Amino acid sequence: MNDYALVADRVWDGTADTAQVGIAVMIHDDRIADLIPHESLSPTLPQVELPGCTLIPGLMDAHVHYSAVMGPAFLAAGVTTIRDVGNDLDWILRQRELSKGDLARGPGIVCCGQLLDGSPAHWQRMGRPHSNTDELRASVREHVARGVDQIKLYAHLDLEMVRAGVDEAHGLKKFVVAHLGVAVEDAAVAGLDEFEHLSGCAVAWRSATQDEDDTAIDVLLQHNVVIDPTFVVWDRLGRILDRALHHDARRIWAHPCHCDIWNRYVSRFEAPAGRLRLQEAMPHLKRFLRRAHERGVVIALGTDTPFPHLIPGFSVHDELAMYADAGLRPIDALRSATSVNAKVLGVAARTGKIEAGLMADLVAIRGNPCERIDDISNVVLVIREGRRLEIEQLLAAMQEAAANAPDDPITNDLLDYVGHRDK
Repeated sequence: MNDYALVADRVWDGTADTAQVGIAVMIHDDRIADLIPHESLSPTLPQVELPGCTLIPGLMDAHVHYSAVMGPAFLAAGVTTIRDVGNDLDWILRQRELSKGDLARGPGIVCCGQLLDGSPAHWQRMGRPHSNTDELRASVREHVARGVDQIKLYAHLDLEMVRAGVDEAHGLKKFVVAHLGVAVEDAAVAGLDEFEHLSGCAVAWRSATQDEDDTAIDVLLQHNVVIDPTFVVWDRLGRILDRALHHDARRIWAHPCHCDIWNRYVSRFEAPAGRLRLQEAMPHLKRFLRRAHERGVVIALGTDTPFPHLIPGFSVHDELAMYADAGLRPIDALRSATSVNAKVLGVAARTGKIEAGLMADLVAIRGNPCERIDDISNVVLVIREGRRLEIEQLLAAMQEAAANAPDDPITNDLLDYVGHRDK
């Protein structure tokens, strides 16, 4: 048995408005056994002292295209669960199993399988093309039969196809996520559960009045649609030439092949209009998110790793900071990355909170991110399913992975996209 106690200055359970003081978290094997006062701990129970730290639930990234070389980086950033929202079906199902068997390999994986797209599919390996609703329905059935957790619809589907995909998935009791190429109001009426990137939400991308925002928000609330805005990917694509991003010290956690792709990314060499459009949109996107949050729309948190300058795991810290910059309280931003994400990803019965009986997925942060979101980057210790993972060991694993070129669907699709493949 693996019994020990974590003794930090503060413990935030993933839902409360403040962190508790004087509380120890007891771990039994892979589970949280109890939360008790420090002074009640048995002197014979091994204790991990974490002075100056806040213990929080493991973070989650709800929008990832996973490569196995990212695993140590996610864990080092305190991300213990990810949702892969588009990958080769066979490959990601295999990675999900490998992650279950080796807790230090990377985070737990919730997966959607392939991006179910129109014809042609935008991504050769991550995507799957469909010419009609019958083909799309068949793909949904196949994915569910193979054991995916959720379904992802992609941008080239028209509204008829979106309706068909949602209908088929809901008939099989599966949650549906989409990168929309149609208006979100229409997709919401069709039953969509969640949309990514604020795609299809025209009002979020421009200056708008409260009434204009509320008209769209009313539809989202009426149909219980979740938003996963992935601010950080739009910010990075808009500022892809920003030299500060190229000198980010955290790039040691990104595979050299992915850094090379970022340096060759197509939008770096195009006319500035596209980049400026994204830069100009950021204040509007943040305004819409703040208003949606204030009205009670469920806000998930994802990043779109590994697109340019999105360092695995650490981009979750950046997205949290952008939520705070949009006007969310740090505690509300943290909820999006923990207990809210757990509900959206369908894993709330086993993780996402510090609560007796749940998996011991925990992160010790030096400082208090519940009050100062910047402290989230001060990761001291990561626990995945009760196993303590030291940052130095994870960095060594990352450096070992960097010695070999990754051969996986997202890397190969991106290499094709930038027109550079090593022979």
